[in-house]
Amino acid sequence: MVMDGRSIKDTLDLSESRAYDAALEILGAYKLTDNFHVNLEIVLKDLGVLDKVTYEIEPKSALPYHPGCRHVVFRPMEHVHLDRFAEIMRLIKARIGFGATRPWWVRLFG
Repeated sequence: MVMDGRSIKDTLDLSESRAYDAALEILGAYKLTDNFHVNLEIVLKDLGVLDKVTYEIEPKSALPYHPGCRHVVFRPMEHVHLDRFAEIMRLIKARIGFGATRPWWVRLFG
C-alpha cells in the first residue's frame, strides 16, 4: 500500500482467468465474453466494494512469464477508512489474486 500525501493506493496482480471464473459463478452463466474489465466489475459488485474503491487497470503486460496477469491500481473512496481499504484489498486478492493460481515452482522463479 502506498500513501503519498492524501493519495492512498494499492496495486494488485489479478488473474484474468480467476476473474472470469468468479464472474461465471456469480452470474450462474455458462459462458461470458472474455472482458477482464467487465469481469472485475462483477466481482467487485459481488464483494460489495464497488462503491468503496476506484480502480485503474494498467495496460496488459507482454511479458511471457506473466500471461493472464493484470495490474490494477485501487484507491479508496473518501468515506473509506484505511483499515477497511486494507480489508477490501485482502478480499479481492483472495478471490481473484494472480499469485494464488500459479504453481509453487513458478512463484519461486517468477
